[in-house]
Amino acid sequence: MLHTVFYKMVNRIIVRKRCSFFRKLFLTLIMLVTLISAQGQRLVTLDEAIEFALEHHPRVRNASAAVDKIRMFKGEKLDIPAISVSYAWGQINSEVRKDNQLDITQSLGSLITPFYRNVLVNREIQTGEYYKQMVRKEIIAEVKRAWTYYLYALQTFELYREYSEWVEHLQKAGNLRYKQGNITLLEKNMATSLVADLRMKQMQAEEELRIATRRFTWVCYADNTITPVETALLVWPVSTGTSLLSDAHQGYFHSQTEEKKAAVSLGKSRFFPEFSVGYTRQKISPLNGLDSWMVSVSFPLWFVPGKSRVKQAKIEYQIARLEADSQSRELANKVTKLQAHLRQQGETLHYYTTAALAEADALLQSALIQFYESDTDINHFVQSLNTVRDIRKGYIEAIYDYNVSVLELELYTDNQ
Repeated sequence: MLHTVFYKMVNRIIVRKRCSFFRKLFLTLIMLVTLISAQGQRLVTLDEAIEFALEHHPRVRNASAAVDKIRMFKGEKLDIPAISVSYAWGQINSEVRKDNQLDITQSLGSLITPFYRNVLVNREIQTGEYYKQMVRKEIIAEVKRAWTYYLYALQTFELYREYSEWVEHLQKAGNLRYKQGNITLLEKNMATSLVADLRMKQMQAEEELRIATRRFTWVCYADNTITPVETALLVWPVSTGTSLLSDAHQGYFHSQTEEKKAAVSLGKSRFFPEFSVGYTRQKISPLNGLDSWMVSVSFPLWFVPGKSRVKQAKIEYQIARLEADSQSRELANKVTKLQAHLRQQGETLHYYTTAALAEADALLQSALIQFYESDTDINHFVQSLNTVRDIRKGYIEAIYDYNVSVLELELYTDNQ
């Protein structure tokens, strides 16, 4: 910011002096000031800022880690109980006490439960992937909003800095005219009050620019201060026609519903019989090496707890389906409101670009000419400056509000 102000001041001096020596000297000073102010600060493009934020933002990392954790659940789909091994010796099947028996039993559980558990895990993975996409879209929107806010703060500061030059001339001219007796003390105090008010607003704009810089750096999770390479507050392109709702949001809502549906199927699978296999090797004196195989089937006789769990899962599925429909409808309504708001803001921008800004420039030029030729009083000149400043400030705010709405619409739709 310092080197920009210094550069403009030097440029005006160079134009007036028309001297090659001063040109070389001032260009050298510009380079020194630029190098000093650029220490610890880096200029980045929008794509670089987005890429840096996606790489370092903890929300993206947590979403990726959550998906990886769910994938690990696939190893539990064949959750076979521990094998049971027992050995007995003594007087088991004969009169002598030299008998022994080895039993090995392995429960296999239900044969279809692993299938439904795998379906549930796949749904949870899909939900995690959709959530990860949503997080990425939100991070990109945050970076773009911080980018837009920085440019808005920069343009506001430049606006007040530009007007400060005219106001300083106004104050000097007012003091001179007051000494000459051409204006009253009220007009002189009016010029002084305008200078004080503008300096206060310029300080506020400078502080807002610092806040915007810190916000942009924080959103990108950069260790050192970074600022956008752009300086102009441009209008983001957008289509206010038919917009496709975000696949990430709609997929997330639908996937949550499918999770609950898979949980119902998993609960029902527990009513099916469970299987187990076993092996027995025994010694019945005087016989040795007697062995046998066993296959068993077990099924529950008391179904009340299982039915209760299934009913709970069905209720959760119905709730999730209703919530998904409500969220999808709310998303569609939000997009419709944003489109209408954008059309309204677009009309405001059209008014500024086609009429208001041109009228403000014409008013400023005529006010400056009349003031320098002493054809107008300070009161009218101050009113003219305030009017021009308010119009340009309103234009900057209109662009910022429009861009924020565009970024929000981009977040909830797939229109780029």
